[in-house]
Amino acid sequence: MGSVLEKAGEVVGVSKILKKFTWLQNPLIQLGASLFLSWILRPKTPEIEDFGTNAFDDFEKGLLVNKQSNDNNIPVVYGERLVGGSRVFVESSGTDNEFLYIALVLTEGEINDITEIRIDDQVVTWSGDLQDNVQRTVASNDANYYKDGVSLVTVEPHYGTDGQSTASLLSGLSSWGSNHKLSGLSYLALKFKWDQDTWGGMPKIQAKIQGKKVVSYNSSLEAQSPAYSTNPAWCILDYLTNTRYGKGLTASEIDLQSFYNASQVCVTQVTPYSGGSDINIFDTNTAVDTSRKLIDNLRELIKGCRGYIPYTQGKYSLIIETTGSASITLTEDDIIGGYGLAIPTKNEKYNRVIASFVNPEKNYQVDEVQFPPIDDSGLTSADRHATMKSADGGFLLEGRFEFPTLTSKYQAEEMAEVILRRSREAIGLTLNVTFKGYELNIGDIVNVTHSSIGFSAKPFRILGMTFNQDFTVSLTLVEHQDSHYTWATKVQATTVPNTTLPNPFTIQPPASVTLDDTLVEYNDGTVIVALDVSIGASPDSFVDYYQVEYKLSTDSDYIIYAQGSGLNHRVLNVIDQKVYNVRVKAVNSLGVSSTYVTATRTIIGAVEPPSDVEDFSCNIVGQEAHLGWTQIPDLDLAYYSLRFSKETDGSATWSNSVALVEKISRPATSISVPARQGTYLIKAVDKLGNFSSNATAIISNVTSVLNFNAVATQSEHPTFSGTLTNTLISDSTIRLDSSELFDSASGDFDDETTRFFDSGVQNADFYASGNYLFADVIDIGSKHTARITATLSQTSDNPDDLFDNRTGLFDSSNSNFDGDTPANANAHLEIATSDDNSTYTAFQTFVIGDYTARYFKFRVVLVSRDLASTPVVSEVTVTIDMADRIFSGNDITSGAGTKTVTFTNPYKSVNYAVGITAEDMATGDFFTVSNKTVNGFDVLFKNSGGTNVSRTFDFIAKGF
Repeated sequence: MGSVLEKAGEVVGVSKILKKFTWLQNPLIQLGASLFLSWILRPKTPEIEDFGTNAFDDFEKGLLVNKQSNDNNIPVVYGERLVGGSRVFVESSGTDNEFLYIALVLTEGEINDITEIRIDDQVVTWSGDLQDNVQRTVASNDANYYKDGVSLVTVEPHYGTDGQSTASLLSGLSSWGSNHKLSGLSYLALKFKWDQDTWGGMPKIQAKIQGKKVVSYNSSLEAQSPAYSTNPAWCILDYLTNTRYGKGLTASEIDLQSFYNASQVCVTQVTPYSGGSDINIFDTNTAVDTSRKLIDNLRELIKGCRGYIPYTQGKYSLIIETTGSASITLTEDDIIGGYGLAIPTKNEKYNRVIASFVNPEKNYQVDEVQFPPIDDSGLTSADRHATMKSADGGFLLEGRFEFPTLTSKYQAEEMAEVILRRSREAIGLTLNVTFKGYELNIGDIVNVTHSSIGFSAKPFRILGMTFNQDFTVSLTLVEHQDSHYTWATKVQATTVPNTTLPNPFTIQPPASVTLDDTLVEYNDGTVIVALDVSIGASPDSFVDYYQVEYKLSTDSDYIIYAQGSGLNHRVLNVIDQKVYNVRVKAVNSLGVSSTYVTATRTIIGAVEPPSDVEDFSCNIVGQEAHLGWTQIPDLDLAYYSLRFSKETDGSATWSNSVALVEKISRPATSISVPARQGTYLIKAVDKLGNFSSNATAIISNVTSVLNFNAVATQSEHPTFSGTLTNTLISDSTIRLDSSELFDSASGDFDDETTRFFDSGVQNADFYASGNYLFADVIDIGSKHTARITATLSQTSDNPDDLFDNRTGLFDSSNSNFDGDTPANANAHLEIATSDDNSTYTAFQTFVIGDYTARYFKFRVVLVSRDLASTPVVSEVTVTIDMADRIFSGNDITSGAGTKTVTFTNPYKSVNYAVGITAEDMATGDFFTVSNKTVNGFDVLFKNSGGTNVSRTFDFIAKGF
């Protein structure tokens, strides 16, 4: 007796309309198929070759490639699949063929969506969600196809409606007209921009699509609007009814109730593995090869859901092989004649089943699962491969089956398990039954009770029916076990790391680019500014070299500065206070470049304030203060500036101190100055005149060995009643005046929102300089050498400088965080001297020291370097002191009369002290000192009797 499973594919069965007893012709006969289709047939030859590839592999691989043709077969996609396509239009345009245009047909339409596009195996990030007939460009965060601020790809998807419009992306080309709509086909219109680092040839394009929209029915058998579905029942129904690529059956030829019932079975929820989310027991995710016979494609569709398509009473039905109960019981009273009983032979059962499916986790390539699994230790002993193989005489009985509609490893493994169990418990039975058989349909379950073979209500499924001329019915049955179809929880699939080979046409950019600038000194003492470029290495292992380019921000073109594997580069002789743009890219051995990594730097090398002076020390020796410090490292150091303040409490500041030594040339690191109680302050000054940000101070509390006597003190504040030149008095302070007249400004002051009212409407409108001349000349009575000190309290102000209107980085400015105003405006004191109050020396910068003259003029000079800032002077005081001086003489003969002693350098005051020591004085001799003037004094010696005598004497005078 032949195989039941073989016969299941050969039996011809039709339902007879009883009242006419006439045969109906099955329309599928015209396609060369059997009158009903079963989901599983025992192949005459292995379904999958043991070695190499087969048609399933070849089709799935071919589905992902791009083909150049106008007559390729176009697949129908149900569910979600990754597909390539057929290039039906290719054209270039633009200067030097800069742009490439492609129309790539994907599938029959209308599809639901395109969720992903891959170009040369790289997933593209788009500027927005892909939509039908909407253009998208590459998003700026896509490192593969967005370079140098330009999208290299533009796409316009079309989902394949029959009435879709032509692609506007291609409509500008002469070869693409308004009638080129590709109606009913889903396709991509693409525009590529040439980039030598990106494109090595014709781009390979793939799209992940949610396929054909299909019609479904509700429980009332009302048709629903076409929608995306992975339900096998509705996909099969679409294929049967579609007039373009399917059979083209009408709804009247379909048993819609059976399709609805089948659809509900397909969405039964099962748990694939412990802890996993529920999935449908059946899904269809497939690409139908329209070059194959319709019957072959239909067989593949029903295979993925264990389906049968019987033709009964003039209609096609869909039955899912699953659990169920018998509709009737056939007893010996219903069975006519004998019976045929068959058990599976060695060629009809398996102890291992391998199922092939399409695995999305492996780039939609064909993958395999098997039952029992390789590690079947978790199964019962009876279900293990070794146990079954032993029961089969030690023979490996392996079946291989293809499931092109499945993309779930768990659904494929369940199919393999059902096939294996079904093959091992598949008793076949053939019977002739009475008129009762007319109540049955193919796919029904019946119970058979027959004492001679020991069956008592044993369930069988009907695989075939033949209506005999004697009105009996021949049934072909196969054993049914509900346990075969109970979902068994699977083992969770292990995550296998992908093998990602490097793409030679893609290279990762440098990790970073950091800019700095520094000073470089040549052997001849020349100092230049250099821009240092530090590159963060690219994570790409195939970098051959880096290309460094730079330009002034005002220039259009970059200059290629270096090409090499080094990560540090130095651009020499850049310009201070200019902004430089730098970009770096990585290049591999094929010459493919990465995207650029860019950075910007404002050069501050020479305009950056010099370092603060360190290790400032003071050592008082006699009348001198010996000051020392450590040389700063700045290469552009010009000199040091030294100031003094009389404050000893730590409150002295640079702006409120007075110059002591204007310039101490490099490389000096020490100087001797007059010793005084107060604070010495020092700053470094570079070649551009920038001062250290902070003054370094040291306080001296050592009292001078000299005694100073106050001669004159003159304070100009708070009235400042002297002469103003380009300056004004505001709030008891001296400030520079503005060159902008009130009447010369245009517009309304209230409309000015970026500046203060006091600053007018023009920027930088202060005078560059101005001065305040003291109200009075200081006269010390006669020409003397006097020590002059002064105090000057000042701040600075920039009325145009609002914080919110600042640009750039504070760290890039050439002054303090608080701004440039202190560096751009300051005031200093100047002095002029005269002996006759008529002819004066020219004004010169005042420094604390000794001056010889009778008359002294002073003025405060205010300077603005940017014309936007002004000094604000609140206090000015000048103090003139004279130190005690000593005059002496020795061995002077007085003579018998009055002796006049004359000083070579007169004193300022007659309040000096005189000491006289006489020689050869007799008992009773004495002397008198009289007529003390600033120029000298008289001395007269007498004896005890009051008579003038001549004596030899020494004298010493101390005063000022």
